[in-house]
Amino acid sequence: MRTHRWTTLGGVVAMLLTTIAPLTLLTTSAVATSVGATSIGATVAAPPATSAACPKDAKDTGPATCLLRAGTGGGDQPLPRVTAGRGPLTARDLQEAYRLPADWLGGGQSVAVVTPYDNPEAGDELAEYRKANGMPPCDADFPCFKKINQRGGDTPPAASPAWAVHSSVGLQLAAAACPNCKLLLVQADDPSLASMAAAVDQAAARGATAVVPMWGVAEYDGQNALAAHFDHAPTTVVAPSGVGFNSGGRQILPTAYPSVIAVGGTQLYRDPATARGWNESAWRDTASGCSMYAPRPAWQPAGACGSRRTVADVAAVASADTPIQVYSTSLGGWGTAAGTPVAAAFIAGVYGLAGTDSATPAGKRLYAASQYLNDIVAGSNGACGGGRICTAVRGYDGPSGMGTPNGTGAF
Repeated sequence: MRTHRWTTLGGVVAMLLTTIAPLTLLTTSAVATSVGATSIGATVAAPPATSAACPKDAKDTGPATCLLRAGTGGGDQPLPRVTAGRGPLTARDLQEAYRLPADWLGGGQSVAVVTPYDNPEAGDELAEYRKANGMPPCDADFPCFKKINQRGGDTPPAASPAWAVHSSVGLQLAAAACPNCKLLLVQADDPSLASMAAAVDQAAARGATAVVPMWGVAEYDGQNALAAHFDHAPTTVVAPSGVGFNSGGRQILPTAYPSVIAVGGTQLYRDPATARGWNESAWRDTASGCSMYAPRPAWQPAGACGSRRTVADVAAVASADTPIQVYSTSLGGWGTAAGTPVAAAFIAGVYGLAGTDSATPAGKRLYAASQYLNDIVAGSNGACGGGRICTAVRGYDGPSGMGTPNGTGAF
């Protein structure tokens, strides 16, 4: 039996320090990216522009809110790794930036990624990503990938190339945080909240340590009827926070449910002039704000939202200016991804890496362990008079929650 340990200098240090489709499928409006500069003046070329990675046809989107962005550009070869400034980030970059002991932990844990429709190439894409990032393959010795439908069967739902990149990104970002975790792809029949709920139930029934749905649905009156499907402690359900500050006065589901860890997005790039070696701020397009219907969980302090749920709880990189490198057939090979689903999938992997089996709610653990988080104190996603609900400040704030991972101690 082969022993799987992915050894990196960043992982060893962390162990000591802590216990989008093809262009025809993309929307026509690309998100502009800028040339990055570190505080010591080094610059690199801007990463490829990203566009919405969901179907343009409303009938193929259903009630879903499109949150993922993706860009082409690499083909058969991974994009160049950036050693200073901004650029597509690799698994090694993420482990170093967030001080994750990824080579030592995660054995026996599993992370489930929930997406709508089938991605026939998901396993091959994951294999390519793992190979390029020095991770052990998912093979007979290490069976670390399985795909099921929302009823737990092997017959996949209909395929959708426009949605396929969501599973590519979800699996690869979870693996980036936890190379030794087993990965389960649960493919829902469609992008409805009801199908998502059934898929999350199935993932929890399979014993997943963490589950991450890769899309969201706008809040609505009567949403509490499905809330129990996203409360499966000790399985942790994490979800992307969405796009923008207080968009329409509604947050998205399942993020707004009190039992779910809401994940916001940051901008992250190398900066040797900082003590951490990385510069991180709240992403201008991440979501935050007050739920219209969901109550505030007991573990979240009262703030601007009063008795209602505040988004977000925690964060990780999601900016289109500092995207993640991914491999997807829908992108023609190597490309980039951005958006809060990127951050949510990565955080799900961090929960898998931590492997905490506790009766204490994941949110309560998170809010009580600020020493194991990077406090984000720069950046904003809206105009709220400088208030912490849309501006990154010391301690809790809406865009970045309690902060970003600094090891696994908060998870």
